[in-house]
Amino acid sequence: MGQFHQQLLDPSTYPEVTRSVAFKETHISRIYLTDQYVYKLKKPLNLGFLDFSTLEKRRHFCHEEVRLNQRFSTDIYLGVVELRLRRGKVCFGRQGELLDYAVHMRRLPESRMLNRLIETDSPGLAEDMTRLGVALHALMDQAEACRKETVRNLDVVKQNCAENFLQTRAAVGTILSAEGHALMEQVTQRDLSELAGIIRRREIEGFVRDGHGDLHTANICMTDPICIYDCIEFNRRFRVADITADLAFLLMDLEFLGRRDLADILLAHYLNYREDPDVMSLLPFYKRYRAWVRGKVDAILATSADASEATRNTSGELARRYFNLALGYLLKPTLFLTCGLMGVGKTTLARALAAATGATHWRSDVVRKQLAGLPQEQACLDDFDAGLYQQAMTERTYHELFKRAAKLLAAQCSVIVDASFAREAERQRFMHLADQSGCPVWLVHLECPEAEALARLDSRRGDASDGRRELFAKQREGFDQLTAVGHIVKVDTSLPVDYNVQSLLCTVLTDQEQLS
Repeated sequence: MGQFHQQLLDPSTYPEVTRSVAFKETHISRIYLTDQYVYKLKKPLNLGFLDFSTLEKRRHFCHEEVRLNQRFSTDIYLGVVELRLRRGKVCFGRQGELLDYAVHMRRLPESRMLNRLIETDSPGLAEDMTRLGVALHALMDQAEACRKETVRNLDVVKQNCAENFLQTRAAVGTILSAEGHALMEQVTQRDLSELAGIIRRREIEGFVRDGHGDLHTANICMTDPICIYDCIEFNRRFRVADITADLAFLLMDLEFLGRRDLADILLAHYLNYREDPDVMSLLPFYKRYRAWVRGKVDAILATSADASEATRNTSGELARRYFNLALGYLLKPTLFLTCGLMGVGKTTLARALAAATGATHWRSDVVRKQLAGLPQEQACLDDFDAGLYQQAMTERTYHELFKRAAKLLAAQCSVIVDASFAREAERQRFMHLADQSGCPVWLVHLECPEAEALARLDSRRGDASDGRRELFAKQREGFDQLTAVGHIVKVDTSLPVDYNVQSLLCTVLTDQEQLS
């Protein structure tokens, strides 16, 4: 349908009056939105796990999409419409040459989509999680239990996982590292062996249901009542699963969007309504599985010749972040210390690493200004080792970072201390803290060409750091050489940050696996 794309963007193509037509694209669909309605066309693809390659198959799955989604949102899915060519113009109706089929839906308010509410940090999200917990409980309850499937659920899960790793091999070398791919495959096989008994028992007990299969924030509209839509229609084995798999998808997506707080609230409220002693044993496995699926989906779109360059680039970035999140779920409590000169990208890496792992990120620039009672964005142009940056204040800042790190490590939580760590004595002190806590510690030494670091300092605006070009040489002169032994990783920050995060995680996790 690519050749008719421009006509489908024309408001006169549609049977209703509309001022404009918006367009969205996924790896398998082309979606046109008028003022009131949605027209969703399936791409003529055969990806192995789905087959939309013929007109008849697209017609069948359009009807399946309507039928299956009406279980959850009865007034959203209106039916299937025909797209035809009449007198050289694309139109919807019964006359003319049949081109394709489209799912016809009522358009939901964009402002109430859960992903949009999170993007705008809407007030009331915590309360919304209470309502969503109730809605999920109802969705799980009304879904049909599947105890007599031709293929048992454990075998389906194994097949889905094997297929995921097979289909993500094409991303190795560009979006995904060979080490990351191999590591996740190895851990998944181990988990499947350990969880086999629970997975078999839960199928007998009725926890395997014909559910949703694609339950993430973009498929939830927080209206009253809540609308949950766009379940998987193209492959039954992706939709029929343990109810924990659907829950894990949504929790993973909230965490991917940086809202682990909302994920915790939602899980707590969900468990208030559903007593399930196996949830905490299964969630880690299913969250990793779901993150890998999302990485696969975006990796496919990133290499699609049919997608725009902007879509391919965005999808590639998302895929890397999803793969990193899947790997990050494997991390045991760990202390990370950044180390490097101003402008080398310590905070950029620390933020991306925290997003992938859920580690608490403490930044020395922010803590320093908190201790001084200053807004973190307020510029302070004191000279090196003077004023806010005099030695006494630096020592006080590291002492506060030490206290905060010690508290979290005692609670068996991962921590990233984002500071220059110019003094070897401070590096050793924090490393000793980790040893006392029984947690591994990794010193991440960040470097990049001097010209690149200086350019970053020149372009920095509205940041908590007061690092600037004229201080760079002074800091470098007083920077202690690395003498620490143990877990030290050098990172070239001229490379993409998500590449570096994945490489760092693979190094840390490989060591972790060898010790376990």
